[in-house]
Amino acid sequence: MVSKGRSHPSWPVLLLLLCLGGIAGALIGELIQKLIPSLALLGKVQSVGVPQFTVDLHVFSLTFGFMLRLNLFALLGFLTAYLIYRKL
Repeated sequence: MVSKGRSHPSWPVLLLLLCLGGIAGALIGELIQKLIPSLALLGKVQSVGVPQFTVDLHVFSLTFGFMLRLNLFALLGFLTAYLIYRKL
């Protein structure tokens, strides 16, 4: 007999929710900073990732790079999205 535990949606759903949560958190953070300028310190952005670089192979060129711009509001958006995922 198979135990029927609580299962969560697949990882693409989590990835989508995290992306949307981060974007929503960053946008809400920018709005809050414009309304209350004294909270600008909370919206300070830290960039983490691999800077853009290009490999030119004379026939074609490839460009790679990934940059994640984090601030407190985006992290709160990620956390909220993860909690929503856990509720699904």
